[in-house]
Amino acid sequence: MKDKMERGRPLATASNRTQKKRDHVSALQKRDLREKLEREIKNVIAKPSNERTKEESKLLDAHEEKVSSLLKQMEKSLHRKRLLEEKAEEKEDSRQEIDDAVAVVMKLLREDAGLQFVLHTGAGISTSAKIPDFRGKNGVWTKQRKGESVSMPKFENTKPTKAHMACKALYDAKVLTKIVTQNVDGLHQRAGIPEDAIAELHGSVYKERCSSCERIYMRDFDVTSTKPSHGKNRHRTGRTCEVDGCDGYLKDTIVQFGESLDEETLEKAREWSQEAKMSVVVGSSLRVPPASTLPRMAKKHCVVVNLQWTSQDAKATLKLHAKADDILVKMCKHLGLKIPEYDPSTESVGRKVKERGEIFACEVKENDWNEKGMAMRDIDEKLKEATTGMDAIGKTNARILFGEADGGKKLSKTAREALIRDEKRLKEEREGKVNATKTTTRKRKSKSLTMKPRSKMPCFPRPGSKQTPLTNTSPPLFDASKIVKKKRTPLKKRRSMVTKKEEEKMDKEERMKPKVATAI
Repeated sequence: MKDKMERGRPLATASNRTQKKRDHVSALQKRDLREKLEREIKNVIAKPSNERTKEESKLLDAHEEKVSSLLKQMEKSLHRKRLLEEKAEEKEDSRQEIDDAVAVVMKLLREDAGLQFVLHTGAGISTSAKIPDFRGKNGVWTKQRKGESVSMPKFENTKPTKAHMACKALYDAKVLTKIVTQNVDGLHQRAGIPEDAIAELHGSVYKERCSSCERIYMRDFDVTSTKPSHGKNRHRTGRTCEVDGCDGYLKDTIVQFGESLDEETLEKAREWSQEAKMSVVVGSSLRVPPASTLPRMAKKHCVVVNLQWTSQDAKATLKLHAKADDILVKMCKHLGLKIPEYDPSTESVGRKVKERGEIFACEVKENDWNEKGMAMRDIDEKLKEATTGMDAIGKTNARILFGEADGGKKLSKTAREALIRDEKRLKEEREGKVNATKTTTRKRKSKSLTMKPRSKMPCFPRPGSKQTPLTNTSPPLFDASKIVKKKRTPLKKRRSMVTKKEEEKMDKEERMKPKVATAI
């Protein structure tokens, strides 16, 4: 026991956990200092040399290695930014260049492909039908990055473009054998090309499939218009299978991002691509696999037609910066084919549009659509009936409800309901049913401030107390506005406080211990 007392006890050391925390804090502090220094150096580098102060020049001289590494990083980021801008830029060749390129394509088609090819189409072939693409100048993603709204017509109100009708002429002449498309608009079928000659990789808005028997239903309306866009039921259309004894629910065939393609459709597209001697890509950037890998499976040639950069430009036999309508129409002219005109009465979707008295999207000016994808010319016709007998204020309110007035601004659902209530109120005031001085606005109650109604049974005080019974008409016992919510200390700070207390306790214990002289 004496030996132990003579040897003494070692001083208490911090635990591993406390040491790790200290190391982590010191690493964070070093990182903050490093980032601060990099920001200061970048700000100095951005200035012209003649505008830098002596202190800023000394800062650059003191950190030469850091300055050189930062300059290299900045050059790389600028180069990457320029490449992305070049890829996103839309280019269009001159008429002479397009004519020469089409002549080369037709020569390859005659000599090497036996006057037959497989067509691969993307969103660019339908832009002239007022269906926006994704990466183009007026594309969905491009406008969303800028914070702009995207006008999107209903799919039923679109019609096949010149390029779609040119495809119909080429198919009837047996020059175009098959079509592999990434579009879901169904415009190839509406142009008159049969279903068995088209592989829709990403599905169609006019098709739905039974979840049990896998039967396909062809519709003459957009099956995705009433279904939820997110969640586990995002593919359910709300209808059930019509086969006797089958209780399956119907789903749309749209392939959303992150989902796998239909195996049968993909296998069919691969088989057609491998059998083709020549493939022509129109209106696709070829960035999304597996659709991007199909065109290069052709045995001899691959021709790409797109206004922007594509992933197959380096491997393609020929690249044309042109619009889909121009190229396919010129190919028909080279072969002496007559391009048919689109007739809505030949297919059910267009026939319904005409029966409803609506017009097609390509007949309306750009961005001249309301929230529901309705053409403004259709709205004008409906407004004639709705605004008869109204004064100027009533007509303005009616036009705002349809989303046309004030430069085509789109109001929210709440604002539209408020306008409807105001219009109804004004009408009642004119008829003398309601007092004109009564306000027409309605206060919105916040759910967080709404209190539950008091119980009808009165609350009696304790015997002997002077408290009056609490009834439904009694004022509240406290003022909720005077309650100050105590701020809770953050978890990180609480932990640091605990460690400090532990250290103080350990120091106190160490001071209270008797000092023992160690043997020399």
